[in-house]
Amino acid sequence: MKTKYFIFAASALVALASCSNDEYVGDNNGLTAAEGDGSIQFSYTMPNATRADIVGEAAADLLGNGFYVVGTKGTEAETSPSPTLVFDDYLVYFNANTAGTTKSNTANWEYAGVTPGTDPYDGWVYLTSMDPARVAAPQTIKYWDFSQPQYDFMAFSTGKKTPVTGTPANAGEIGVTAMKYGTALAGGATAYTFKLFDATGLANTYITDITKVVKANYKQEVQLEFKNLGSKVRIALYETVPGYSIQASSVNFYTEDDGTKDFTDAKSTTAALISSDTKGFASDGVITVFFPSVGTNNANKENYNKASATVSSTAGTQSKTFGDLANKATAEGKEPAGALYLGRSLPNATYAGTEAKQYYTIVFPTSSAYPLTLRVDYTLIATDGSGETINVKGARAVVPSTYTTWQPNYAYTYVFKISDNTNGWTGASTDDPGLFPITFDAVVAEVKDANGQQTTITTVATPTITTYQQLHPKTASTDEYSKSTKGKDNQYRDLYVQVMNNKVEPATPIIDLNANATGASTKKSLLYKITKDDANYVASEAQVMDALQNQSSVDGGTGAITGRNSVVLTPDATHIDATVESIVNGADDKAIDLRDKDGSGDPIEDSGKGKAAKIDIDQLATGTYAYVYDYSDAAKVNTTIYQPETYALSAAIPNGKRYTTTTILNGITYESNKTVADEAVSSSYLYFSKTTEDGENYTYSFYSVDDKTTLPAGLLKVEITAGNLPTTSSTTYAAGMFVFDTYVHNTGKYAVKVFKVVD
Repeated sequence: MKTKYFIFAASALVALASCSNDEYVGDNNGLTAAEGDGSIQFSYTMPNATRADIVGEAAADLLGNGFYVVGTKGTEAETSPSPTLVFDDYLVYFNANTAGTTKSNTANWEYAGVTPGTDPYDGWVYLTSMDPARVAAPQTIKYWDFSQPQYDFMAFSTGKKTPVTGTPANAGEIGVTAMKYGTALAGGATAYTFKLFDATGLANTYITDITKVVKANYKQEVQLEFKNLGSKVRIALYETVPGYSIQASSVNFYTEDDGTKDFTDAKSTTAALISSDTKGFASDGVITVFFPSVGTNNANKENYNKASATVSSTAGTQSKTFGDLANKATAEGKEPAGALYLGRSLPNATYAGTEAKQYYTIVFPTSSAYPLTLRVDYTLIATDGSGETINVKGARAVVPSTYTTWQPNYAYTYVFKISDNTNGWTGASTDDPGLFPITFDAVVAEVKDANGQQTTITTVATPTITTYQQLHPKTASTDEYSKSTKGKDNQYRDLYVQVMNNKVEPATPIIDLNANATGASTKKSLLYKITKDDANYVASEAQVMDALQNQSSVDGGTGAITGRNSVVLTPDATHIDATVESIVNGADDKAIDLRDKDGSGDPIEDSGKGKAAKIDIDQLATGTYAYVYDYSDAAKVNTTIYQPETYALSAAIPNGKRYTTTTILNGITYESNKTVADEAVSSSYLYFSKTTEDGENYTYSFYSVDDKTTLPAGLLKVEITAGNLPTTSSTTYAAGMFVFDTYVHNTGKYAVKVFKVVD
């Protein structure tokens, strides 16, 4: 899966092809341009890799029966495509059963004689910024010019939404700007923009790459490939609780999560995710389309003539719904046969949404990643026919920010597993949580590759951590361990930790827990005390993971880590020994030799290599701890991330925030300071994209470089200095300000086990 840019796959065919719509358009009527006819025509064809082709009127319907096209001719320059304008934002319109009736129409798509703004084209407007003198008159036929070496075409469509030239007034409209062409596309400058009133417009917003046509193909129809700009997200659940099923009708999703345990936050039968950011899910947006690599200088690059896009938003919501649970399972035992249940395995997971849409919801792309929370109530019912039920409330799982960046034309699936280790409550909020967490089980990301196929990225594989303590009470919470437990020998019982390698089949113990992580002096085995609001704060594994990877501060003196999520991890290197080869006090007071992998009594000799980590639990203070296994396969890269924040006008900005203003940006000469194509990301700069609607007035959007190594040309860059990015002190928010929270992101890989030490 390519994440370098928001780049859309190329094809030699014309299609409406979208990973975000999974619908392809084609028109295979067998007609071709007549021999000797010099007129220019447009057409579609696309063999669908996953379902029957959509052709003819059904295909055209997805585009709202029309699209705008810009076409140029001439010699391709080093930094830009052909310069001479031929098609000036022409409207190409579909009219069934008209193929072959004119020279410019061989596939039911016509442009000659079309007059945007008149019946039947009143839903399509003139885009006149390319030629202000153009008036509402019929478009003329165009002919191939054989004196020119090539033509370049690009197009977009607003589907069934009405294009408007300004700001959309309602969900039925999409604001558009005319397409630039030729040298105006050099260096990744803005090609055109869309303004979306809300996310419903994403399903109707389509663009193409630049299609180059050389002289040998002048007599053929111009074939374009359209791609959707939305991201697709879906969520699913399944359960593996032995002896129980989960009634699907009992599952209620929280749409609010204030961090308390009173279970009174708003909830719904519609599946929902909650962002840690108050505006985590964009509800409107401006999409800027540009071409990072054009011209002969870039012809050998993978993204040559490919369209890219960035998104900026002014409004958002903290929760996002994804539809009601759909593909439910039937009874598998003696639970009530008339009821429906959650799926009981990953392949049979129960999805939220509509089957016809493959359960996907189209959302705005985002490069500002925040952790996402799934919180649910549900009812367990016994499968033995007894009718016993257990009501679980407030169970919570967190998706780390590593997996919450959404790119245009990509699809993402989040699968959650409910096991007998749930952190939900079966009693009052004053009771201890019941079983242990709903575990975040898998992230499946699908993306349309260059060949039009669907590719699946399989489940996230991290090492599994298991814990053992002799005499651990069976009635206690699974991960609560007593520091005062003693055996018959009157000795305290230590806590042992073992790590399994899940990358091999079957999984095997990792024998060396004492070495340093690759490329760093940090030990692989780490023990942390967890705090946040108070010393008894309980964090999930995902919250600890996020704190490790996204740190707001690192105390060089004590090594304590404060995560962006305010979770504090204080290291304890004194009370952990990662070199032990046996558990001293095993079952029946017999030692467990960890070198005896098959239980035969014949240990495999690996002298000097640890098999487990021993934690001196009696020496620890009560509270919550995390055992962390650092399995980074390369040196960790620490990058300072600037995360923009939104404030109301005149609101007080907390001291210590960094900020800049459009005054700084306006002071930069755009052409002389634009970045070089494919320039490497530098931690010394902040980057902004620049959009113009009338050639004089500009808007700016912050361009996130989180997890990027290179960036497209045409961005503004501002050096991170005290003068350009001062720290706030008694500052209020004003129009034109960009305010940033900062944190350090590292690329380390961690497996985490959270446990609680009690008396």
